[in-house]
Amino acid sequence: MDHRFNPSKPVLQRRTLFTSLLLLIISFSSVHAQTDLAQGTVYLDVNANGMYDSREKGIENVKVSNGVDVVKTNAQGQYQITLPPESILFISKPANYRIPLNEVQLPQFYYRHYPTGTPDLAAWKWPVIQPTGALPKTIDFALLEGAVPDAFKAMGFADPQTTTNEELDMMRKDIIDALFGNPYEAKIGLVAGDVVNDNLALYERHNRLMAQIGIPMWNVPGNHDLNPESPNYTYATQTFKSVFGPDYYSFDYGQVHFLALNNVGFKGKGQGYEGHIDANQMQWIANDLKDVPSNKLIMIITHIPLLTYANNRTFPKGINTQNLDELLNVLRRFEYIYAIAGHDTSNSWKVEINHTHGWHGRPFIAHTLAETRGGGWHTGPRDERGVRPATMQDGNPNGYYIFYFDGNTVKPQFIPADGDPNDRLRITLDPQLSSPKSLEQAHVLGLDRGVQADSTFVVVNFFDGGERDQITISLDGKTAVPMQYTERSDPFYVQQYQKYKDTRDAFASPAISSHIWQYALPKLTPGIHSAVVTAKDEFGLKNQESFTFEIVKGE
Repeated sequence: MDHRFNPSKPVLQRRTLFTSLLLLIISFSSVHAQTDLAQGTVYLDVNANGMYDSREKGIENVKVSNGVDVVKTNAQGQYQITLPPESILFISKPANYRIPLNEVQLPQFYYRHYPTGTPDLAAWKWPVIQPTGALPKTIDFALLEGAVPDAFKAMGFADPQTTTNEELDMMRKDIIDALFGNPYEAKIGLVAGDVVNDNLALYERHNRLMAQIGIPMWNVPGNHDLNPESPNYTYATQTFKSVFGPDYYSFDYGQVHFLALNNVGFKGKGQGYEGHIDANQMQWIANDLKDVPSNKLIMIITHIPLLTYANNRTFPKGINTQNLDELLNVLRRFEYIYAIAGHDTSNSWKVEINHTHGWHGRPFIAHTLAETRGGGWHTGPRDERGVRPATMQDGNPNGYYIFYFDGNTVKPQFIPADGDPNDRLRITLDPQLSSPKSLEQAHVLGLDRGVQADSTFVVVNFFDGGERDQITISLDGKTAVPMQYTERSDPFYVQQYQKYKDTRDAFASPAISSHIWQYALPKLTPGIHSAVVTAKDEFGLKNQESFTFEIVKGE
């Protein structure tokens, strides 16, 4: 190496430094020029015409966000916030107001700012965001009168996940028919992702069907709602955003702050995804929660669970939120939290988040809901309506939820699709009573009638239950005794699986269930016997079912 003095070297260094600074300034100016300033008013739309009329008043302290930053409206309801291209401006609905809805009951609380539309970065299979042009001079947001009491109900749906119009027909018959006209008088509906199953063209009909319930539907995206051809996470929800608006947001009802998140961490075309909350969204969560009182209930809605168990209490990477610790850190000052999710098609779980997970506040539940589509609209034999049972792999029927909110508390109630709201118990003998030879020779099927095996259990599947629930059994009118909680497969589901295996009506393979209790039967005398099972879940909701069976002498 030549270490001799080179008089031109400092000049070259100065030129290089000058060029770098110039490029930096140009780059900064370019970015700054692309960042527009959005402004407008959040107002009370007294005549509900969707226009900010001269006599209508602005609303103070409404949060407005660009997806990262959060500002509040002033005393006149006015706001200003920077708004980069390819972003969505949205408000957080205050508790004492309603959001205007479109014709299919979707909340209208946002403005898409995509001057030239979704970039042509992929061969988009489904419609994406169309050009919106230059930013308007003002972007005003309407709110309507409509205070919700501190005690109210919401509907919950995890993974409707239909692939075809025929599956939408099944959803209509199984779910919409039972909920038409809002029989439970819910104020809102919460859809925890996988609105459809990769066929994003079904959004339009899906929304028309869900609108028949007659309540606002708040949706978050699932992994089956993505544009899989997207080169990266940034553009993975373009079709979802074109229909539903932002893929994360917040709103208030009563004493509840709803935090709707996108935790499907898409890695790019062909690279899959993981449960993950990206940095911009995490910063937005922190900004959004700054002014929320610590004693309000934070109701989190995601698609991928924050934390759930799989068989044998393993923690597979694909089914949990990988940076849960970051979220817990943001949430650390809140006393009351409840989280709902879908995604796990095999089982519903209620995991208590506590100190074992690095959370040192009041323990809260991460609830992986039983799914609206159960184990899949294609599983099981059709009933008289042409609808398949779609039972989940843990033996849980497909269905939906009512969430009972009262102040900062919540109680979830699972309801089987097209079923009785009080029907949460399935009672089975395992093994089944075996037919004596006399019945076998006559080709007569004994329905819970037959010979008792040496080791026979009464097995109860308490749908969407969990280890903190209490189940008792009263046998033949005797004093009720506790049943034993055990994580095992549901014998009824195993029977159905074996019956239809290798047919066009096949069920998915059985999975370990988180809501099974069993009781070892003593050796019983021949005759009719009864069992009365009483269940009380950790939220205080009760169910009771009777079950009779007949013991005959063996031959």
